[in-house]
Amino acid sequence: MTEVREAAFKVLARLEKAGHQAYLVGGCVRDRLLGMEPADYDIATDARPERVQALFPKTVATGLKHGTVTVLMDGQSVEVTTFRRETGYRDHRRPDRVRFVTELRQDLSRRDFTVNAMAEDRRGRLHDPFNGAADLKQGVIRTVGRAEDRFAEDALRMIRALRFSAQLGFRLEKKTRTALERQKPLLRHLAVERVTGELEKVWKAEEPSRALRPLWEMELFPHLPPFAAWGVPVPAPRIPFIRVDTAKTRRARWSLFLHLCGVKGEEAERRLSSFRLSANEVRAISTIHRLAVNWDLSPQDVVTGKKRLLRHGFEPLEAALTAAARIRGWESAEEAVLRSALHRWHREMPVHRLEELRLNGQELIRALHQPPGPWVGSVLQSLLEKAALGEVPNEREALIREGRRLVEPNT
Repeated sequence: MTEVREAAFKVLARLEKAGHQAYLVGGCVRDRLLGMEPADYDIATDARPERVQALFPKTVATGLKHGTVTVLMDGQSVEVTTFRRETGYRDHRRPDRVRFVTELRQDLSRRDFTVNAMAEDRRGRLHDPFNGAADLKQGVIRTVGRAEDRFAEDALRMIRALRFSAQLGFRLEKKTRTALERQKPLLRHLAVERVTGELEKVWKAEEPSRALRPLWEMELFPHLPPFAAWGVPVPAPRIPFIRVDTAKTRRARWSLFLHLCGVKGEEAERRLSSFRLSANEVRAISTIHRLAVNWDLSPQDVVTGKKRLLRHGFEPLEAALTAAARIRGWESAEEAVLRSALHRWHREMPVHRLEELRLNGQELIRALHQPPGPWVGSVLQSLLEKAALGEVPNEREALIREGRRLVEPNT
């Protein structure tokens, strides 16, 4: 038993001992039925939030309005939520009213999909009023109750349906898919950050193509933030969706998604910013995308390749290679030759960054008897490149001599 599962069972036991109903619910039940170990465990109970806080010495008021308290047990966090019903949803994003209830079935009935609407007590008894276990066996994503109602309550459920399809390798049940196509205008109510959050989960799936293909097939882009605000329609996909599946890194998948959406290298930073990613991520992914769409390195371009490694780093350049191979449809052997060259160039370079240079700015200033200034950074970069290419040994005295030659070319 993992530490987090053991902690969850201690929480269940204490709630039951205090006279309350308590069950594992949602994704942890689903994942265990699929033979996967859950990353976290959620608990639903008839105990009110203030009662949960009173029963456990260490808690965090995660969302008291919605009945959620995080219990800290043996160094683990276990989210405990009171049985509830939700009504209203005027903004198609969150409930207007939350009402605490005493029956497990009422709580499960508010959930999005049948595979997420199961509960299990600490004795292993499954509570499955909406046949989620059967849908797990059949590989189906089906809403709890009428699909149109579930999607009208929270439009993000439409994108979550696609994400679960990719995450679990399941197909959308026919009525659920039909309702999604009918309700897609409601996607405009979504906050960009919520859409981005789902995409980030899609990139972790074995087959992200299962989530991406329906975006085009169902014509969701005109309604979906941030695409609806781009001002230009998303074109037909330029490469087979399955190529995204074979790229295993997150940033390479972002690049391929941009390519599928018709984003050019010089547009990448602006388009990525619309997803509200961090500035660091926007810079990193846009650099990878520019390198990928403009890839021009061959195994013979040793000097250019090493300079590019020096400028961008190994991981970004390898991610760009991964994306470039799929954008251009290279055979696996061609990609393997280039990847091997990239690894070889990296191994051959004595230094990869300024911190590895055996000469710093202060030492350079003292050795050359020059005042500080912009020249220091410029000379160090030149020395780094020369050392990386093997033109100058990465030794203090040799670097000082070359630095003097660069600063005093006529001496």
